[in-house]
Amino acid sequence: MCVSDSAARLRRSVLGLFAVGATSLPSLAAAADALFFGDVPIVLTASRMEQSPLDAPAAVTVIDREMIAASGFTELHDLLRLVPGFLVADWADGSPTIANHGLGDAYNGRVKVMIDGRTMTSPMWGNTLWRDLPIRVDDVERIEVVRGPNGAAYGANAFQGVVNIITREPATEDGVTLISRLGGNGFYDQGVRVNGRSDGAVDWRLSASRRGANTFRAYHEDDGTVNPRERFGRTAVNFSASAQVSPRDELRLHVGGSDGTYDRGTPGSVTDPLAEEVSRASYLHLAWTHNASAESELTVQYFHQGEAIRPNGVSGVELRSTRLSSLIDGVTVIRPNGRFIAIANQDIDVDTSRDDLELQYSTRLSPQWQMLFGAGVRRESVRSRDYFNTGRTLHAMHAQAFGSVTWQPLDWLKINAGGTLEQHDYSGELFSPRLALNLALTPESSLRLAGGVAYRAPSFVESYAEQVYREDGQIRALGLRASRSLQPERVRYVDLGYVAAFREIGLQIDARVFRERYERYLDNQRCWNPVIAPDGSETVPTGRIRTPACPTAPPPGYVPFDQALQQASFEFLNSGAFVMDGAEFSIDWRRPGWGRVVLSQAFIEIDAGKGVSDPDFEMSAPQAMTSLLLIKDLPARWRASLGFYHNEAMYWLNGGDRVPGRDRVDLKLARRFGPERSDNEFAITAQSVGGRYAEFHEGKFRAEPQLFASLRLSW
Repeated sequence: MCVSDSAARLRRSVLGLFAVGATSLPSLAAAADALFFGDVPIVLTASRMEQSPLDAPAAVTVIDREMIAASGFTELHDLLRLVPGFLVADWADGSPTIANHGLGDAYNGRVKVMIDGRTMTSPMWGNTLWRDLPIRVDDVERIEVVRGPNGAAYGANAFQGVVNIITREPATEDGVTLISRLGGNGFYDQGVRVNGRSDGAVDWRLSASRRGANTFRAYHEDDGTVNPRERFGRTAVNFSASAQVSPRDELRLHVGGSDGTYDRGTPGSVTDPLAEEVSRASYLHLAWTHNASAESELTVQYFHQGEAIRPNGVSGVELRSTRLSSLIDGVTVIRPNGRFIAIANQDIDVDTSRDDLELQYSTRLSPQWQMLFGAGVRRESVRSRDYFNTGRTLHAMHAQAFGSVTWQPLDWLKINAGGTLEQHDYSGELFSPRLALNLALTPESSLRLAGGVAYRAPSFVESYAEQVYREDGQIRALGLRASRSLQPERVRYVDLGYVAAFREIGLQIDARVFRERYERYLDNQRCWNPVIAPDGSETVPTGRIRTPACPTAPPPGYVPFDQALQQASFEFLNSGAFVMDGAEFSIDWRRPGWGRVVLSQAFIEIDAGKGVSDPDFEMSAPQAMTSLLLIKDLPARWRASLGFYHNEAMYWLNGGDRVPGRDRVDLKLARRFGPERSDNEFAITAQSVGGRYAEFHEGKFRAEPQLFASLRLSW
């Protein structure tokens, strides 16, 4: 598709948005006598306060329990395929990755992911280890997704959006539920939920699951090259409890963990051997809420998160002609037939932790004024000899203060102003403001105009990485290096949205157009180091001198294995600026007894300016994305659902590559049984019925189709 076609689509979407809004303008005067509230779900994530999407200062998509069940997805990250503008990819070498409107890569950290309001992103790269999360799809009540920058509410790294996974309250169910899913490619998913008695002093739930699958088979390219495969198996346990200790005070506890293995690697490869990686994650969340009055609430919460990755070593690789040098400083040099091929660091264990303490207070000062403010401190820790060239643990402290004020001077107008001020150890002082105006066109429709600034702070790796590989005490090769003083990425944005709920016909509409100006994009770039002789002097390589040269000198003791050739390393840097224009909409129609249709569409155009180092940058977002979830009620308590997901061609950055346009179709057929209000269900689900398709990197990975049966029993 050419750029002009994309621009035409974008213009049509903008005109359509204003046409829909214009149909409601004649009733603006009547809206002055009506409440600015409709029969739509209450959301929490846009501003940290409960409010209707009609009032929210940002666009919010809600994936509710009906959509979760009908989609047939068994992994949390896959549910984001239902959100307009969101991209999802699995790959065989690491955790699944997500992005909003492009800019996605292997360790994308531009979307903040939370569970019940607590941040779950990893301090190492700033990404989310999706499969390591200690909850399952069956534990989720709904997912709220802010489809744009939200630094004003959550600070740095709520850069392109916020995903808040809200779990089911223990008080909402009782008894025991068993869940079993079995399918091809070694797929299994077994789970249990046990709930306390509904009349007990403490509401509690214990859930546990064990699941696994062959997610990628080794893909063979046309030239015979073999690419990586992956299989995983994980156990997750989650306990939630809440107690009303007084009429005004509630205590909540969430604790859980996950443990599992990943079998990854390329069959027959020396440089990427098959290996088993063990990973563990745990968390503790304590919260106290005090209701000073009907409209005043104080919450204090503490959160701890820990992650550990333990590679167990190589297995199943034939090294007949390979000599392994002695282990020195935790590093092994691999030289098949005595010739240097790769250097593998054997101490690649990773440990991370995060501790958060946060206070938040909200109150209504008068019928026209509402206020929220709070503060928090966070301590992050990482240990990785591989990435940081040290065995000690690195620490960073962050502090923030946040607040917002909502003023309603007229019945049809609300003005929200808010922001977050924060101090980062490796990013300095940042302020993320936002101003939003919501105009009620009718009691059930509104226009939103919002603008602000948001930031993405560099991760630990981008701030401190120093990958060095030694043999016999000498540094023989260099990897990732964070030798520059980096600035955080910044985005300035303006957003025009329209939200409407037409209860008479069961229709909800959410549409927006936006422009986002990005600066100081954080990237890494290959550079070439000088050739250093054993005596420490710089020599001239026998071949051509490769550019660009690395901006900083190699560390002392650097003696490359081949003193006649330059070696490459990767430096983090602030790249150039660019502009992103987009339009998106979602239509949600439901009719009791018939079913439901949820259609989402997004159009994106990126115009890269000078200084952007990656030539694939402008194609990092598909110019058009579509998702459709069709739910049809059938006789005798049967229900059928169809999911359709379309992306035009795009490029994943930094670890990924081009993926062609694709259409994915999922089907599910389910039947409820037992008592009328029972949760019992039997279902057959077919994912990607059209077969394998390229995922994340066209030349390396193929997503596999899946067919499985599921049974849920409750009593």
